[in-house]
Amino acid sequence: MALTAPVGKKFEPVPKGNHVARLYKIIHIGTIEDTWQGETKLVDKVQLTFELCNEKKTFKDGDEPRPLAISTPILTLSMNEKATLRKLVEGIIGTALTDKEAEIFDIEQLLGEACLLNVIHKDSPKGIRANIQGASPLPKGMTAPDMVNEARSIDVNTASQIEIRDLPNFIREKMETSKEYQQRFGEGAQAEGGVTKDDIPF
Repeated sequence: MALTAPVGKKFEPVPKGNHVARLYKIIHIGTIEDTWQGETKLVDKVQLTFELCNEKKTFKDGDEPRPLAISTPILTLSMNEKATLRKLVEGIIGTALTDKEAEIFDIEQLLGEACLLNVIHKDSPKGIRANIQGASPLPKGMTAPDMVNEARSIDVNTASQIEIRDLPNFIREKMETSKEYQQRFGEGAQAEGGVTKDDIPF
């Protein structure tokens, strides 16, 4: 009997252009190693995911069409004036923040917020990829449909291991290397009630 392996479905990027979108998921990955220009540092990371309200697809036979989604790259959790996250936040709210405002801005308050996302296509070794180029408020008179996906914030500091296990593999593996995850679940981490693995007599 021949043993063959499936090629797999071809990945199709979301269409390029401007899209009415809503932010529906924030994942706080935690503090992980990040290499930039040959220098490796420990950096706090986050990822934001948007649903594209008017771009829908039927993912399973018999199901209703659901919005396509697009995520940012893994971003540094920084509101420095040059940080990508700050530029994205300012685009969504349509306001330039002062450094003082940026320092105390809670990005979780943006969950469910509607905006206009500019999506571009770029070549990569795995084919064409869709990237978020920028965000802006909805133009006057334009409205966004109600959000379909549940608004979720998944934080390495509070998420259960079940929630973490259900994350996309790439994100889960990053989170599992984070300082915060290791402090909570790594070797020697305290279990509920302050008991460590070494305290268990069997």
